[in-house]
Amino acid sequence: MVQNLPIEIWLYIAEFIPPRDFVKLVSANRVFFNMIMNELYGDLSFISADPRIFVEKLKTLQTPSLASRVRKLTVWPAAIREAIRVLEPVEPLRPVTPSARRKIKGKQPSKFESVTKLPILQDFLRKSPTSPKKCAPPKPTLPKPETRLEMFLAALRTLDNVEELEINWSIDKGHKDYIWKFPFFNDIWQSVGPTLRRLSIEVKLSKMQDVIRSIGALPNVEELELTLRKEAGDANVEDSVVPDFVNKMKASLCSLTIKTIGHQELTFFTLLEEFPHLKTLALSMPLDSHHLPSVDGFRKFIINHPTIRTLELRYTPCCRESSTDGFHTPGDDKHILYSNLSLPALQNLKLGLRLPIPRSGRSSFLRSIASLNTTLVSLTLVDRSLSLDEVKTVIPYFARHSLRKLSLFAKNLSPQLIDVLAKTCPVLGSLSLDVQNVIKSETVGSSSPPPKDSDVVGFVQALFGYAVDLDNDRWRYKTWSLTDISVMRWAFGVGHGYDYECMKAIAYVVPTVRSFSGKGDMTERGTRPSKPGTTGKLIVDIGEKSKPLDQ
Repeated sequence: MVQNLPIEIWLYIAEFIPPRDFVKLVSANRVFFNMIMNELYGDLSFISADPRIFVEKLKTLQTPSLASRVRKLTVWPAAIREAIRVLEPVEPLRPVTPSARRKIKGKQPSKFESVTKLPILQDFLRKSPTSPKKCAPPKPTLPKPETRLEMFLAALRTLDNVEELEINWSIDKGHKDYIWKFPFFNDIWQSVGPTLRRLSIEVKLSKMQDVIRSIGALPNVEELELTLRKEAGDANVEDSVVPDFVNKMKASLCSLTIKTIGHQELTFFTLLEEFPHLKTLALSMPLDSHHLPSVDGFRKFIINHPTIRTLELRYTPCCRESSTDGFHTPGDDKHILYSNLSLPALQNLKLGLRLPIPRSGRSSFLRSIASLNTTLVSLTLVDRSLSLDEVKTVIPYFARHSLRKLSLFAKNLSPQLIDVLAKTCPVLGSLSLDVQNVIKSETVGSSSPPPKDSDVVGFVQALFGYAVDLDNDRWRYKTWSLTDISVMRWAFGVGHGYDYECMKAIAYVVPTVRSFSGKGDMTERGTRPSKPGTTGKLIVDIGEKSKPLDQ
């Protein structure tokens, strides 16, 4: 009777069961069996140039029930090429290491070695039966390269439920005179194109056309990540290649990430069309006057997408180091690229601060970015560990009554840093700090170097002494609305992890804190952060091969 429950009820029940317990409930309903199998065979990767691993995966995919469970496909074209065209590999001899050679040279003769050289014993040893040497069974012969190619193309045609595709063709050790003689992207796009929701491509710009030449319609792609590389000597590519590809997904695209590596002229913004559902935009590239020839094209792209809720802007240096992006106009103190732009739906901003922060405290760049939206909820500052002076310069541009979440890297965690943040962001609810050092005290504008060793005890005592006066019941931060605090730092012999002593000290002087590191409580479990997007749990424990097709 229990098994006759609707599938929706079983799925609802599964939400309250730890994933490791699914294997115990396989007999209760098939939904748990399917969840386990989907987890095991959901990820398929062709990233190894080993032909035996390659062929083994292809044989596994000949089972239709397993191929239909694949949801994520990772492809390294260079590895696939080598796995297909390589001939039968020869087992290499194990080299003799210097340490082994020293052991051989310095080996002392056994005390029985001279005895066994006696003629009578040698004659006995020759007549004694010896057990035959055990030989390892021969490895199966690999199919011919032509057969491997046919097996691979046949396997691609069985992948009809793939929702995620990652292509990495940034590194290719193949000879320059070797031509890519068996393009397979046509089969990939035909198989996974209709069901694809997330697409990630990291490729040399010169090979981009090879990847997308045979691409068809991608009606359901919601998330696109592009990493475009270019090295000195690479062939030039038409300006329309990248924007024409991105424009194919304009009807469904919600998230767009573009990262460039190497010197490239950022001309594609002019040719990008409108994406009516775009909510997330992440740009990591040298957005300066040297690489961005068309300011109007970039500004038009931003203006055409008022639906953006999450924006990431990270300036990456390219062919030359500079103290400015070249867009500041001294006369009217405006920023040519960002001035007078508005994103009314913007809630979350992630900003790279690789360019130097002016000592004067006046920055047309920061002022223009902060003016994109006056009701910003979340701010994340990356690419620079901020000094106390820099924190006092940057944060006031964004400190408004709407800011609820702040994350930044700081050189030093000190009572003065906490005080600056408390005064500048009075309604902040969540604060995440990644610090290099913990110190007892620092002074604004001081040029003296901080202590090399962290002084956690000194920080705790100084913070308590400054913020709390028990005799007079004075709590300096009792009106601060902070509810969650996270402090991370590197520690010798420990690595990168949470500093609970510092978090406890801050929680003691800020009465409203109720959570550490976004966990909802102030326990010390999980001292190391889990990988983003993972739960840290495996549905079933099968040793190191937790995902047989993902290796």
